[in-house]
Amino acid sequence: MTMSSPDSPLSVLFAEPEVSALMSDIDGTLCRIVDRPEKAKVPQRASECLEKLSTELACVACVTGRPALTARRMVGAPNLIYFGNHGLELLSPGDEEPRMTLEGDEAERVAKFVAKNDSPHWVSAKIRLEDKGAIQALHFRGAGERTEIFVRGIADQAEAAGLVTHWGRKVLELRPPDMAGKAGAVEEIITGSKIRTVVFAGDDQTDLDAVKKLYKLRDDGQIKKLLVTAVASEEGPKELIELADIVVQEPDQWIDLIEGLAESRG
Repeated sequence: MTMSSPDSPLSVLFAEPEVSALMSDIDGTLCRIVDRPEKAKVPQRASECLEKLSTELACVACVTGRPALTARRMVGAPNLIYFGNHGLELLSPGDEEPRMTLEGDEAERVAKFVAKNDSPHWVSAKIRLEDKGAIQALHFRGAGERTEIFVRGIADQAEAAGLVTHWGRKVLELRPPDMAGKAGAVEEIITGSKIRTVVFAGDDQTDLDAVKKLYKLRDDGQIKKLLVTAVASEEGPKELIELADIVVQEPDQWIDLIEGLAESRG
């Protein structure tokens, strides 16, 4: 059922819309997780509502592990900010290409590791490699326990090589060291801005990192109000559920909240 303002807890955004930001993850939050990431689809109603809200709020942003240009195509709302690749790419409205936050040798470090260590065994183990530039993602959804053990061996190799490993929902991401991730992304959006109220939604470990940063920003006085929505998942971190103000069971319910807020504005 669609919830609408003033009944919707998201109505806190319109107490002072000129200093309010709506931030959302994409996969598992604005759309369902699917076996093949390239087949994931964001419902059109979500796109329309986010675009509408972007004209009334100080900021509407998608903070995602997807490349920024891919995220914009998926969501289909051009007026949003897209912080892609877990904070490595910032795509602002009107820009044709994202601004890279990491360049040079560090940006190529993970790709070089994968090129050196990739083998036919990765394919036979049903590991699907997603090239995200500075980040390389190893997807193994649908594969068996042996594959997960094999992937953990790759993670050990990567860590020994000085890379950072990050586990998501049936995916291992290999990252360059000293990468701030989604925590850095939300901080960059807020720091130096007029934003004082934030609503954030997510479902996995990377979103938990962002939530912890947002709580710190609130405790430090950089933002005044924070509302966290978690999309429940057996594969997601329990701590995210514990920290959330709102827990929904599936992406459609999060979109219901966004739709209700947008519809309340006429």
